[in-house]
Amino acid sequence: MIATDRLKLRAWREADKPLLGVIHADPEVMQFLGGMKTASETSDIVEQLMRLSEVGEPIFWAAERIGDGALLGAVGLHRLGTDFPFGPALEVGWRLARDHWGKGYATEAARAALDYAFGSLDAPRVYSFTALANTRSEAVMQRLGMKKIEGGEFAHPDLLPTDPSSMHMLYVAERMVPQSGT
Repeated sequence: MIATDRLKLRAWREADKPLLGVIHADPEVMQFLGGMKTASETSDIVEQLMRLSEVGEPIFWAAERIGDGALLGAVGLHRLGTDFPFGPALEVGWRLARDHWGKGYATEAARAALDYAFGSLDAPRVYSFTALANTRSEAVMQRLGMKKIEGGEFAHPDLLPTDPSSMHMLYVAERMVPQSGT
């Protein structure tokens, strides 16, 4: 588990499936994420995340508000394969219920995930990407201090080229290496 002042990123539970299903059924939330998911697809996603978590893989964890235990969405890390032009690589990402947008939760949780990636996983760099039109996620990347890779646009390998969200922008955060004294 990873904790911040307001949030905890934790392993998924069976009871989270219906709540994530509501998030996945919201067309506005899923607009840039490949479209809405059915309850069955969401169940399969949670099962896969639970399996990966059990073997110690970094995942998009359940993002829970500490104050009341509300499930806000999914935030965390994902290992990308060579089907991405910059892969294999580690991605930081987020998807929150619309009711929780604009409150700083995505930035807070993603910052904690980045700290985990650079600290516990010793990752040299972490990428984030979103559809060219997704200015909300791009703003989160900027608030995290990530740098846009100029000329780094790419067609998402899981989306059809005809999908309006197919083309993505790419950002990177690099681990800060302490300067040695002279």
